[in-house]
Amino acid sequence: MRNILLAATVAVTAALPAAAWAQGTQAVGYREAEDDRAIVQPFNRTVDQIEDMNVYGTGGEKIGEVDEVLVDSAGTIVAVAVESGGFLGIGDEEVVVMLDQLTLDGDRFSTGLTKDQLLALPRWKD
Repeated sequence: MRNILLAATVAVTAALPAAAWAQGTQAVGYREAEDDRAIVQPFNRTVDQIEDMNVYGTGGEKIGEVDEVLVDSAGTIVAVAVESGGFLGIGDEEVVVMLDQLTLDGDRFSTGLTKDQLLALPRWKD
């Protein structure tokens, strides 16, 4: 019995660093897009048009809003910072969502992520 308990403790402890990384890590290697007129592909919209768009998750629930459009070190637009959680701007989190995780649905984005999955993505601090 003691060996089983020890093995279970080791397994849980080994999983903790990965879980801690997934929740609350700081995204690195990205910066805010500076040109509001740049086109965000594949959506064929400008940075200015993308910012402030709502993001809806599974079941049609609003789970956030695009705060920033992000570029990689080469200057290519690859992701957005989505603001989620909190109430009236207090206690909210910004997370990095890659463009391939979003679908343009009229004047809003849809994703297959739940709010909990969204909040587990790497954090964006501007």
